[in-house]
Amino acid sequence: MRILSLVLSAFLFLPLVSSANDTLSIAPEDGHRLFLDNIDAAKSSINMLMYHLSDLDVVNHLISASSRGVKIQIILDEKVMAGGTAKTIADNLQAHGIAVKPSSPFFSISHAKSATFDHSWALVTSINLTRTADFTRDFGIRTDDQDVVNEFDKVFASDWQNADNKTGNTPELSVEKLAWSPVNSKDKLLALIQSAQQSIYLEVENLGDKDILAALGDKSKNDVKVVVVVPACVEGGGTRNVPFMKDLAASGVEAILSVPPYSNSNPYIHAKSIVVDGQTVYVGSENFSYNSLTAARELGIIEQDSDISSSVQNTIAQDASLGKSAQTLPATFKCSVSATDQSP
Repeated sequence: MRILSLVLSAFLFLPLVSSANDTLSIAPEDGHRLFLDNIDAAKSSINMLMYHLSDLDVVNHLISASSRGVKIQIILDEKVMAGGTAKTIADNLQAHGIAVKPSSPFFSISHAKSATFDHSWALVTSINLTRTADFTRDFGIRTDDQDVVNEFDKVFASDWQNADNKTGNTPELSVEKLAWSPVNSKDKLLALIQSAQQSIYLEVENLGDKDILAALGDKSKNDVKVVVVVPACVEGGGTRNVPFMKDLAASGVEAILSVPPYSNSNPYIHAKSIVVDGQTVYVGSENFSYNSLTAARELGIIEQDSDISSSVQNTIAQDASLGKSAQTLPATFKCSVSATDQSP
């Protein structure tokens, strides 16, 4: 494997890791380069499930790909797509020959941020294609695993029909490393957490699922090092993570709250990631909340890769060093309007 270094700040370097089948991208350092490069590399097709798409740079790259004959199909979240800006962008894409559909209302939200290219490789990420990528922590994995590609395309075809029929069908799933909501992601993420023998490093935007929280607390009580990093201020939810984090801290978890102001050097935690024992890594769109795991359309990938695991773990550790312990956060702490406005 080769490791390239990217500058996080004047004092910190974080690795971008590649293997024969997988490449890890880290935002905000990489921005949307993962998507832009792969859109540009596509020769015949792009199938994309995306929650937010408002970055005009990405839009222009998609239009360019369509103009050279790439067949592009995109499913956007129906609630997001109903908004003025999102609808305008969708109309613009369609005017350039790109097929765009709002997701089925069966799902509480269609929150996946993934795509396949030429039916040959895939991206599985937590990255929204908005300009907030400039100051949000996210991870994405590019994989050439054909089983992953085939299963994504199969679910995408089903969701394309779901969008027309307002249904929530999911075809039979068989790829062990893929975690799909609302079908199997909760069971797979619980199993991953419960497999830990030495350490768990976890970074996520939203907590709340009681079984996930209980599993983390149980592992900490059984001498597994557990580090959890979440934003103190969440858009639309204020400090909703804080009570969960205080409970985790009481169980011995190193519970760290990332506090505003958020910036490129102190990014808003939008990632959804877990590293277990420094060897196994989860990256995807699933928040660790009941809705995300059981009602939304989400996708994540679980890989056994020590180099990618190390890079994600080091990033989480760095983010933890910038935050505040849930145990010491003042009871008077409040999120300002400007702080939550920065949350994507």
